[in-house]
Amino acid sequence: MRHASLILLLLLLVACGQRSADVASAPAVPPAIEWFHGDVNAAFAAAQKENKPVLLYWGASWCPPCHQLQATVFSRPDFVAKTKSFIPVHLDGDDPGAQKWAETFNVTGYPTLVILDARREEQLRIAGGMDLTQYATVLDTALGDLQPVAAVLDAAVTGQPLPREGCRRLAWNAWILDDMPEAQLPMLATRLAAAAAQCPADMPAERARLVLAAAYFAATGKAPSEALRARVAEVDALLDQPELLNSNLDVLGYLDENFFTAVKAGGAEQTRRFYARYVAVMDAAYSDTHFAEADRLATVASKLSAAKVLLGEIPAALQKEARTRLETAIAATHTPYVRSSILNAALPSYELLDMNEAAYRQLQKELSNAQYGYYFKADLAALAEALKKNDEAIEWSRQGYAESKGLATRFQWGNLYLNRLLRLKPDDTALIQSVGSQVLGELAGQDRIYRRTLTRLTTLDAALLKWQAAKPKQRSAVLKALRDRMQQNCAQIPAGDAAHASCEGFLAKAA
Repeated sequence: MRHASLILLLLLLVACGQRSADVASAPAVPPAIEWFHGDVNAAFAAAQKENKPVLLYWGASWCPPCHQLQATVFSRPDFVAKTKSFIPVHLDGDDPGAQKWAETFNVTGYPTLVILDARREEQLRIAGGMDLTQYATVLDTALGDLQPVAAVLDAAVTGQPLPREGCRRLAWNAWILDDMPEAQLPMLATRLAAAAAQCPADMPAERARLVLAAAYFAATGKAPSEALRARVAEVDALLDQPELLNSNLDVLGYLDENFFTAVKAGGAEQTRRFYARYVAVMDAAYSDTHFAEADRLATVASKLSAAKVLLGEIPAALQKEARTRLETAIAATHTPYVRSSILNAALPSYELLDMNEAAYRQLQKELSNAQYGYYFKADLAALAEALKKNDEAIEWSRQGYAESKGLATRFQWGNLYLNRLLRLKPDDTALIQSVGSQVLGELAGQDRIYRRTLTRLTTLDAALLKWQAAKPKQRSAVLKALRDRMQQNCAQIPAGDAAHASCEGFLAKAA
């Protein structure tokens, strides 16, 4: 798994868990944005009629980074004003048919903002974690030149100098949210580095964004490469221009253990200089109120991760500073809505500091005020398992699943519970079969087995097969029963639907 602070950025864009098939805004979303009322097809029809692009917001009611986006970006007058040039569509992952739309638009992680033209061609993606003043400007970038970002990148890679708008389009696109297979990421790194070289010379901030994104993707390879060493050198040079990095904190935050390991391979002197300058940039960002509080708190985890790899340990002074910053953020008064994003941002630092017990106690205190307590019960289950409190881990998972709401969310939390039973209570075949049957029942109906749900179903298939292989005589009957239960779902899906084949494939190797 990539660095925890990156997970924040990925899980950086809300609505009630159950809504009608329309994509109207939910009460929790600030009313200033005039979200489109109607289904997705109607939204694109309106876009064509009004000659406007669509601004699609893909989120979930329980998602802390979504809460942060709504509290810090969707409430900004400049951002709200810019949305009037779009057809703004809010699609909650639990809306009926939402996962199938997610397949169409290639969105998975909550939150994601995608700009599409009326023909449904993607123009730009926007991630969280940016300087708050930049969001409205990025919308302007999308309006300035409605050309698919993939086409702009293709042109740049052929050696064509990029016009200013094309450079901005590439620089501000959230490549991290593209869900590209890992094997293709090194090539994407090469392409982004080539595009950076084609940007106008007087656009250093945009060049820096592309260099940083290329560096992150180049570090996904299993072995050091010449391309990765070149990316390390480019980032090292950027550290001498901290003003460029502070304005690009969101992309700098992508860099993780893989990249830091590549830095360390350059020798002790490079490692020492890199660490000192990297920490200085993160400290400056921590104090910069242009960033949301949760994003500023994420810099704590970034520093801890860098120290762990580059120095081989986290110095005592840094540990003390990190604890103080965590305590200060958590002690501050926040609405429950905003507080969830603060706690979510703090968890990676707790883990890096080996403070899982403290995190466990803190989250338990929060449950009475949490708007979506089942979200934190998933974290409590993971923490309890890490602390070897297996019975408590199972109970938190059971409660989280029981309390969860929404079509896709119910399966997600049920999947967490079932997987935990497979790991921690593997010989309780009766319980595993009972819970498994209930969890698979969450998929009954059409348009369910797509995108996030399909990914989790595929993972569950592998986990069940591995569990069965350990004791085939005792466990094969359970898998047969679960496959039979899934077949009931398959009968409800038209044979020509892609979801039908996915459904039929579940536990097929156990048959």
